[in-house]
Amino acid sequence: MANRLFRNIDLLVLVPALILIAIGLVNLYSVGHVPDELIETFDTGGRGYFQKQLIWCAIGLAVMFVAFKIHFRYYEGTALIFYIISLIFLVLVLLLEPLKGSSRWINIAGFRFQPSEVMKVAAVFLIARFLAEKRHDPNRFRILLISVAIVGVPFLLVLRQPDLGTALVFPAILLPVLYWRGLNEGLLILFLTPVVSAFLTVYSQSTFDYPLPLLLFFLVILMIVYMRRKHVFQSIMLIVINLSVMLAVPDLIGSLKPYQQRRILAFMRPESDILGMGWQVYQSKVAIGSGGFAGKGFLQGTQKLFAFLPERHSDFAFSVLSEERGFIGSLIVIFLFSLIIARGLNLATKVKNRFASISLVGISSYFAFHVIINTGMTIGLAPVTGLPLPFISYGGSSLLISCFFVGVLLNFGSKYYEY
Repeated sequence: MANRLFRNIDLLVLVPALILIAIGLVNLYSVGHVPDELIETFDTGGRGYFQKQLIWCAIGLAVMFVAFKIHFRYYEGTALIFYIISLIFLVLVLLLEPLKGSSRWINIAGFRFQPSEVMKVAAVFLIARFLAEKRHDPNRFRILLISVAIVGVPFLLVLRQPDLGTALVFPAILLPVLYWRGLNEGLLILFLTPVVSAFLTVYSQSTFDYPLPLLLFFLVILMIVYMRRKHVFQSIMLIVINLSVMLAVPDLIGSLKPYQQRRILAFMRPESDILGMGWQVYQSKVAIGSGGFAGKGFLQGTQKLFAFLPERHSDFAFSVLSEERGFIGSLIVIFLFSLIIARGLNLATKVKNRFASISLVGISSYFAFHVIINTGMTIGLAPVTGLPLPFISYGGSSLLISCFFVGVLLNFGSKYYEY
């Protein structure tokens, strides 16, 4: 029985995940470690992160096993109910008293969890169930509109918390799923160009420069419209949507919390507030750069010891790892994530069940977006959004969802031959 179970497990998914969990625990231990001779000087509160995460890891492995054993048709059958329940929790969390300026957590029996993390699972399964229907072609306006609504509602609710980083996960999952399902080139352009327009609009505002990049991009849009002039409706919508984004983004930025505005400014112009919002990214770069090729060694990181690096247990856990393990250690972590993502996409081409295939793409997109944004923000290539690095950053909700998704990958991979 044990041999049969072992044969069904995809080691290209399981082994990298287990190694990443171990690396995350070791990294958190280092974050909380203070040499005996310096205990009276430095805060040792960070030791609790390792102990709590150890408990979450044990629970996460159990969740992974359960997710592996449940038949994939159960996920498909309960997708809508699970989505509605998750949506209720998202609404409920907005009615609770904010904690540290945001409404993100719910306390149940002494445990605190983020409904937005659970919603990621619900959104993946519901969009997969909806698009798995043969008649649900994403190139039809009604189907596309419903698909956008499935992720758009939680996107807006999470944005209201406010939690911009987590909110962006939902469209980041939707686009690859729609493309996988057969979204045509024109509609894909219609989705992607507003993102570039928004970025360039923010960039133009933040740098106080003449908006030359924005104007050049609008010329590119006009060229696309000319090349696709046969598609009249899509061409008109391309211009209207991008112009609307360019006009609406300044007002949207103005409606954000002051600290969120400072984060965006610090991303665009880190030198403008190096002692404020730019401090995190600056110290992160120092930590990563000082790690060099092979790193300073386990427990030898100075940026985390002297607390120069904020949120070193969560948002910037990768920076601590890079300082102590260097370029080699960072590369190994990224390689392990790449294995999970690539294997998930590979399984999506093999499974015979359409729901399972779309779900695998959604899960792979989840991991890819988290890794790209978290590692990107540690080196200044992405804004600081508070998005955790799966398995590495401290946090029970994130760890459980990541373990659950690994269990689902193992589950679908073991039943690739079933319809």
